[in-house]
Amino acid sequence: MPAKKTARDLAVRALDLWQDGKGRPEDLVKDALDRSGLDTRDRALAMELFYGVIRNLSNLDFILSRFIKEPPKGVSDEVRDILRVAAYQVTYLDRIPAHAAVYEAVEQAKKKGKGTDRFVNGVLRAVLRGYKEIAYPDRGSAPSEFLSVKYSYPGWVAKRWLARLGFDEAEALMRAGNAVPPLTLRVNALKADRPGLIAMLEGSGVGCRPTKYAADGIVIEGYTQVRELPGYANGLFAVQDEAAQLVSILIAPNPGERLLDLCAAPGGKTCHMAALAGDKAEITASDISLDKIRLMKENIRRLGVRSAHVVQADAGAPTPFKGGFDAVLLDAPCSALGVVRRRPEVKYTRRENDIARLARLQAGMLANAAGLVRPGGRLVYAVCTTEPEEGERLIEGFLRANTGYSLDDPYKYMPESARELVTDKGYMRTYPHRHGTDGFFAARFVKR
Repeated sequence: MPAKKTARDLAVRALDLWQDGKGRPEDLVKDALDRSGLDTRDRALAMELFYGVIRNLSNLDFILSRFIKEPPKGVSDEVRDILRVAAYQVTYLDRIPAHAAVYEAVEQAKKKGKGTDRFVNGVLRAVLRGYKEIAYPDRGSAPSEFLSVKYSYPGWVAKRWLARLGFDEAEALMRAGNAVPPLTLRVNALKADRPGLIAMLEGSGVGCRPTKYAADGIVIEGYTQVRELPGYANGLFAVQDEAAQLVSILIAPNPGERLLDLCAAPGGKTCHMAALAGDKAEITASDISLDKIRLMKENIRRLGVRSAHVVQADAGAPTPFKGGFDAVLLDAPCSALGVVRRRPEVKYTRRENDIARLARLQAGMLANAAGLVRPGGRLVYAVCTTEPEEGERLIEGFLRANTGYSLDDPYKYMPESARELVTDKGYMRTYPHRHGTDGFFAARFVKR
């Protein structure tokens, strides 16, 4: 009978698949967990190890490189991942004794070839003895190199954020991006209210608290199995970050209006707009991906939304929709540098020239969206990024080219608790290190 897989086994295997390009991290780890038979505690540990290594990959490799002298011939990627997982446990976690982490890594290595266990044992014991004394690039004379290595961000991001934010804030933003994000829910107002759902969760032993900015938000404390939360199956809530909840509020939907949500998958904002309008608006939700459309339909069904219908469409091309919408929301594809804490793989897949490429795509999508709004209607543009080329600068260019539109002050639509998120130029801007939310940018326009 084969030995039962451990949380470490699962994390190493999922890391190996991710680096081979076999899928997105969230899909790989979900699939592995679904087939694992691990209990709740070990499932949480597997998630911690998997995402912890991805968040800190460059720093872990920097540490290991200081103690690997002569790796065995033909060392596999899986052995490197065994080392990375153990190094993460030793250098970042304190709930597992270091000697236990080393022992488990050596046991894993015994299955990977002759001498591999001795190699892994030697490297990890050297890490234990010396990792606290490692010399990093000097933060004074080489600040971008220090930040890049210490926080596992590409050098171009470090240079950008240093130039725009200064060292202290750039470091704080990177540190926040490497933190484990909270599980944030949005109460489905079609079926529940926040006090009632909080009471239900607390009555089931789930720690939670209201969000600071969003009126329907709840932060779950210390719980990760979303589908096991009371109320999930009944559609009492959706998983949605607090900043994303505020974007839908900027639309200010009303009963009877025609609304369009472009790039709508997985449907969180569509369903929120439906709830804000009492499920009495006429909402069209579109996306280019059939897989994402299937997920969106499932979310709409679970939440009990009846006022939305889903179509496949490319927001970057002439759309099949007739104009005259009362409001259009464009949550455009972007560099995703505002959601690194939820998608840490972005740090390794995004390139600096992607920002200009994406800004061109966003500008085209925004121009298409603008042509679908009726006179007197409104348009909301949103992206989950920190970069001004995809936010403030893009909007400035849009307004110069579209004189029939004017920027509308989001202050009057935001709940009082969230008005501090409105910038002096009239945009909504959030940062993980300042606000504890994902990093979002949003602008609201009115068509004259």
